[in-house]
Amino acid sequence: MTDRPNIVLVVMDDLGYGDLSCMGNTILRTPRIDSIAAEGIALRHMYAASAVCTPSRAALLTGRYPQRVGLVKVLNPRHDTGLSSWEYTVPELLRDAGYRTAMFGKWHLGRRPEHYPTRHGFDEYAGLLYSNDMHPVELFEGEEVVTADVDQAALTRAYTDHAIAFIERHADRPFFVYLAHTMPHIPLHVEDEFSGRSAGGRYGDVVESLDHHVGRLLDRLDDLGLADDTLVMVTSDNGPWFEGSTGGLRGTKLHTYEGGIRVPFVARWPGRIPAGVVSDEPVCLFDLLPTLAGLAGATVPEDRPIDGTDVTAVLTGGGSRAEPRPLFFFHWWTLNAVRWGRWKLHLDRFPRDPSRAQDKELPQLFDLELDPAETYDLKDRHPDVLDHLTGLAARFEAEMVAQREAAEARAAGR
Repeated sequence: MTDRPNIVLVVMDDLGYGDLSCMGNTILRTPRIDSIAAEGIALRHMYAASAVCTPSRAALLTGRYPQRVGLVKVLNPRHDTGLSSWEYTVPELLRDAGYRTAMFGKWHLGRRPEHYPTRHGFDEYAGLLYSNDMHPVELFEGEEVVTADVDQAALTRAYTDHAIAFIERHADRPFFVYLAHTMPHIPLHVEDEFSGRSAGGRYGDVVESLDHHVGRLLDRLDDLGLADDTLVMVTSDNGPWFEGSTGGLRGTKLHTYEGGIRVPFVARWPGRIPAGVVSDEPVCLFDLLPTLAGLAGATVPEDRPIDGTDVTAVLTGGGSRAEPRPLFFFHWWTLNAVRWGRWKLHLDRFPRDPSRAQDKELPQLFDLELDPAETYDLKDRHPDVLDHLTGLAARFEAEMVAQREAAEARAAGR
C-alpha cells in the first residue's frame, strides 16, 4: 500500500440523493456502487455547493464557493465566460505534486480554448463541453472536436473505456481520473443491452447502466493490482431534475431545499477507510481540494480564500468536527440558505412561488436531525439560533457582494 493514493472521482449528472440502493432505493439496482459503500464509507450529509451544474463543478474543482469563481449560473454555448486561468484546480494541484491527470465526460465550465480542461490541469480529456441538451452536442478529444454526430447511448461506455485505458497506461505512477458522466441528465440515452432492464423505467435503465460501468472500472483496478492503492469516490453534481429520487428530501435540482443540494457520496480506499462506515457529518464537494491535497502531499494555495477544509478524518473513519461550520447556499448572487450543525435557515428561495409570498413563509428554520424533509419551521422556538444564523448569512453575503466585480471580471477574462 502506498501513502499517496491514486484517485478516481466519478461524478454523475443530476443523480438523486436517493437513487442508489445503498441510500435506501428499493426500485433501482446499483450493486457495484453499493459495494463501494460496503467496503468503505457513505457520507450521508454531502452537499454540492450549488443546486445546478456549472457552479457546483466550479466549486468542486477550485475548493471555493462559485461566487468567488464568478460562475454562479449555468453556462451555455453562447456564453463567453468560463473558468479563469487564475483559478488553481484539483488537477493542477495534483499534477504539480507528480500525478498524471485525466478527465473524461462533461466539463461545463466554458467554451473558449482558455477554458478547456487541458488548460486547467488535465493531461488528457475526452467528452462534451456542455450538457447533453445544449446544442451543438460535440465530442472533444483534447482540444479538438472529433464528431458532431454523437451517439449519446454510447457515452457512458466510451468515457469508462477512456478512463480504464488511461489507468492502464499510468499504472506505475500516481494518477487522478475525473470521470464526469453525462447521464442521467436529460435527454436520457442508454445502450440497448440495458434498455428495459430496470423497474425504474428508462431513468432506472440509465442508472443501472452507470452502475455496471463503475463496476467495470473497479474490476480493472483489481486486475491491475491497484485497488488497495486507489481512492475511489462516486457522487453527483446536484439533485435530480424531472425524474430520480431525493430519498424523501424536499425539493429537487434548482432548489436549495435538501433535495436539490444534498448528493450521494460513497468512497473506498482499502486499508485506509474502514468497511461499512456511515457518517452524518456535514461536508461539501469543495472540501475535496484540500482533502486530496493533504492525501497527495500537495500544497493548497494561500494567496486566495479556500472555502473547503481537509475532511480526511471524516473520509477515513467518520470523525466529526469539534465545532460546526456554516455552509452557504445561493441562487446566483442571492443567499438562499445556511446550514450550521443540525440547523438550516432559509432566507430566500428560487424559484419563487407567487402564491407563497416571501414575507409569509420566510425566514424558515429547520432542525435537520429531527426533520430532514424541512417540514416544520422552528424559528419561533429557537430565536437565538435564528439570530446566530441570520448574522452568519448577512456577513457572508456581504463578503461575496464585495468581491463580486472582481470575480465576474476574472470569469469574463478581463
